[in-house]
Amino acid sequence: MKFLTLLLSINFLFAGVVDIYRFEGIKKVQEKLEAMLQSKYYWETRLKNKSLKFGYFETPRFILFCNKRNKVLSVYNVKDNRIRRIMSFNSLIVGKLGDKFQRGDLRTPIGDYKLIDKIKPKDTFYGPLAFVTSYPNTFDKLQHKNGYGIWIHGRPIDGSKRPPQSKGCIVLKNSNLLTLSKIINYKKAELLISEQPLYAKKEDIAQILAMLYQWRAAWRESNLYKYSKFYDKDFKSSKGYNLESFLNYKRRVFNMRKNENVEIFFSDISIIPYQNSLNKIIYKVKFYEKYLADTFKWEGNKEIYLIKRDKNFKIFIE
Repeated sequence: MKFLTLLLSINFLFAGVVDIYRFEGIKKVQEKLEAMLQSKYYWETRLKNKSLKFGYFETPRFILFCNKRNKVLSVYNVKDNRIRRIMSFNSLIVGKLGDKFQRGDLRTPIGDYKLIDKIKPKDTFYGPLAFVTSYPNTFDKLQHKNGYGIWIHGRPIDGSKRPPQSKGCIVLKNSNLLTLSKIINYKKAELLISEQPLYAKKEDIAQILAMLYQWRAAWRESNLYKYSKFYDKDFKSSKGYNLESFLNYKRRVFNMRKNENVEIFFSDISIIPYQNSLNKIIYKVKFYEKYLADTFKWEGNKEIYLIKRDKNFKIFIE
């Protein structure tokens, strides 16, 4: 019954698009589709039956959710925005409670990290293998956090005891670590570390997706006034810009390209509730971008952070 309803909805939408094309041409079809992408209602409808607790993902991912306070690492598979729990590992060893801010504070960071490598430690104290995390990420660096070498690793291979706290790493039993290595593709994993878990809201995800395409439209039009409205007053750039210097830079770029044809495409979008100790609603948004102008072309991965101000999301890190 659900499949039939979906099929009828698709046929109805397709018929509507065909009629717009018949009577008003391809440009009107494009305008209609663009308006849909910028509509929160469209995304709420599209996401209606999706599981978005850990965010929105356009390609399959593994979610490793570490609750430092409960000392549990839960592993999930997300495919077609449906969540399946694979297993949980208990009795972790972690660092001190509280967010990590500096080298030597013995705390496990709070945030969202990639697993950037899988290695065999030279020192058997760290177990049979280790996953290297991306700490400090862009968010951490712009919050003036430092330190390095945050791993998910095992316990001494010789069976000797180790302290009840780590220096900041996540430590599993060796058997659990080996199991984890078998059940995930670490290159497609997101590690979320928290003490008080923050979960995504479907209405937030729909609002962010609509906002992304509104932002894209202003960017594509080189409309600095509209474009600037998507940025937070406390904006920081990974290249060292504050909001004023960033918009001055964009003004120069927009003036250069105001008479050019500009196309911007987003794919492989992910929207993740960013675990943080600031008591703020923050989402990390990643996507693959293609920027095509007459005199300049670029494509690659992009990452921005959004913060909720009153009822709206603003870009505060890019």
